[in-house]
Amino acid sequence: MKSTHAVSTRRSRSLVKNELVALIVALLLTAVASGQQKQSPSATAAMTKQSEGVPCLFDPQLGDVPHCLYKNSQSELFISPAFLRDLSFDRNGLAAVRALPEGWMYANRQGKVVIAGVAESDNWADSFHDGLVRVFRDGKYGFANRKGKIVIAPVYDGALNFQNGITSVCQGCQNKCVDAHCEYHSFVGGRWFQLNTKGNKVIVLH
Repeated sequence: MKSTHAVSTRRSRSLVKNELVALIVALLLTAVASGQQKQSPSATAAMTKQSEGVPCLFDPQLGDVPHCLYKNSQSELFISPAFLRDLSFDRNGLAAVRALPEGWMYANRQGKVVIAGVAESDNWADSFHDGLVRVFRDGKYGFANRKGKIVIAPVYDGALNFQNGITSVCQGCQNKCVDAHCEYHSFVGGRWFQLNTKGNKVIVLH
């Protein structure tokens, strides 16, 4: 028959072992939590900046919506998921959005901005013609496709929308008002060319 003292000793050893295991687990969890909290000041600042967001416009009736446009650590722009269902997507899955300083842009259904710096037309983002849309960057016009690829580099002082696969562009022209309230503009002067959708010159107009 086993003695009461032997049984008690084994139980005590078992309790001590369990307590040691629990203590080790607790120390490990504390170390992991401490490591997660110790982030570099730059990383913390980046997260704070990203979480702020900037206002954007996608519905004239709503006006500028706060905390709408964000930028991730790779400097990619995206729309807050909270507003995605409010965007007006076209049949190609793109929606026009405006925010400063980028101006007009197109975002896809995942909220990622695929085209920034879209030219403005009638107080809204310019539309696609022959699969291309005008972009305005550093004071120059070019064209991008629906995937955001620049097809015609922004090197022209003026550009009209494509029609039947042809666009007219100008160098040395000026964008001037054509009405008293300056609501409408026209490209005046300069040397004009016609380009195809690949950016090749077709005709030198004048």
